[in-house]
Amino acid sequence: MGLDTEISRGRLPRGMHGLDPADVVHSQRMRMYFGVLEAVSERGFGATTVADIVARANVSRRTFYQQFKGRDDCFAGAFDSAVELVLGYLDDSIRDTPHTDWRALIHTTLREYLHHLTANGYCARALHIEALVAGPVVAEQRRNMKTLLAQRMRAAFQIGRGVGDIPVAVPDETFESLIGAIDDRIRDCLQIQGPDALPTLLPHLYQITLALFGTPDWEPESLSGTP
Repeated sequence: MGLDTEISRGRLPRGMHGLDPADVVHSQRMRMYFGVLEAVSERGFGATTVADIVARANVSRRTFYQQFKGRDDCFAGAFDSAVELVLGYLDDSIRDTPHTDWRALIHTTLREYLHHLTANGYCARALHIEALVAGPVVAEQRRNMKTLLAQRMRAAFQIGRGVGDIPVAVPDETFESLIGAIDDRIRDCLQIQGPDALPTLLPHLYQITLALFGTPDWEPESLSGTP
């Protein structure tokens, strides 16, 4: 499902349209969020201008500057909004998974994250590639995003420890390192193969997660390069 499925890209009617002012502002803001993510994905962060954003959002420059200080401010808001939406989808995806099945929780989380990045390739490129050059505010937002994802992995690990499947504890920074490795693999895939190839990362990302947790489950074909 695309993150912008329910967002209308058309310009709102002028005059007495009967819409709640708060709904109008929200609609405009969301369209500008998706506009900046698309523009940054296509043109690169450095080349993206306010004109690119308002053209995609179908709003005026006046409307843009009523809500944002500039391109960087808009992108920072879009980043947080996209992360919030994706985390919401991840929560929904594991709602019916037994919370003692830590392996299923990990596999489902990884699968759904890759699925939503594939369905929203412009968001994937903006969040995993262009955000790296978007300045200190977005750099801090990226760290927060990785921390949230690391906490999810830590929660699954703790379940595995609790049921006796995982033999030893690991340092807390292990989970941050795991998310960093996943982020790196996603970025390489986006740059080399494109977003449609992201689901092919699932088996490897799942395997390296289990290996870091002390419960390796390598498929024979994945060990073909070993003696």
